[in-house]
Amino acid sequence: MSASSGTDTGAPGRRLPGTGGPVRPWRLPGWRPRAVAVIDARLAAAGLRRTGPVEDVKHWALSAVLRCPTSGGTVFHKQSLPSLAHEGRVLALLAGRHPGLVPEVLSPGPPEEGWCTREVALRPGTELPAEERGRALAVLGAVQRDWLGRTAELTAAGCWVRTAHALAGLAAPAGRSDLFGPGSGVPGALSAAESARLAGAFDRLPGLCAELATAPPGESLVHGDLHPGNWGVTRAAGRTVFLDWAEASVGHPFLDVAAALRSCPDPTVRARALDRYFASWSPLMSAAECRQAWRLAAPVAAFNQLVTYTHFADVAEPHERPGWAPRLLWWARALLRTVDGAGRA
Repeated sequence: MSASSGTDTGAPGRRLPGTGGPVRPWRLPGWRPRAVAVIDARLAAAGLRRTGPVEDVKHWALSAVLRCPTSGGTVFHKQSLPSLAHEGRVLALLAGRHPGLVPEVLSPGPPEEGWCTREVALRPGTELPAEERGRALAVLGAVQRDWLGRTAELTAAGCWVRTAHALAGLAAPAGRSDLFGPGSGVPGALSAAESARLAGAFDRLPGLCAELATAPPGESLVHGDLHPGNWGVTRAAGRTVFLDWAEASVGHPFLDVAAALRSCPDPTVRARALDRYFASWSPLMSAAECRQAWRLAAPVAAFNQLVTYTHFADVAEPHERPGWAPRLLWWARALLRTVDGAGRA
């Protein structure tokens, strides 16, 4: 596993760079016609044909997304950095086991060429009442229960390894003053006092990870970026669908709670969302066991996010790096907020 990124997938040949600037194919000459050719080939393999031009949806540091009308409805094509290219295989795996949980992948091919998915008509979580976060977490919890004991399938699909043991072994980014410390020059950078506290928090993390490694329910599927923009409810049937599995990993399932509730400031709504998530684990764990596991998981979850965004900053081009600073700072401070309340009662 890369000590800087934690993006090793656990499969041979999938160890990917955690530093430097990887090639982004979508910024190379001739990429678009090659991508269109891939789209047409995937559509043909699925018995579909394109009925209009391919449109650009998004090009940024981590991926490029295209869209086109087809004889079977709108289809999206996504191509990502190598460390995120497992997403298409993860989507195909999840769709096979949980139909309707994720967008359908059309005719999977080599991940480095990208993947095509059918459009799903969703009302995104960002447009739903904050109370709906508990519903999304409860649906995810039931899925995570199903993947207990099946993590080898996930790592074979390319999921990152973010188990408690793996996180404990990562190099703590406490000394990364270039990213978010007092000398970084970014707005709202950590103060010297905060940096000192963060160093102490990193010193505690191996012990907290060791405790979390023995906490129920065990290792399972982790979405990795469960903010409200990455899930929604279908307009027709009201079914919860999860998007953007680029950061999918194997780890303690409670790691997903932190990102799910990050932008939910109301403590009452947060508490109810946690209760709904914990209830999804009731066949295996009591509410008290869930609360204790979450106390252990909360700072580790913040660290997990910090590792991810440190990786993204490391692979960014120089002009892109400042854009990651707000998220790095938020998760560094989240670690400070949660570490003192962690540990077994």
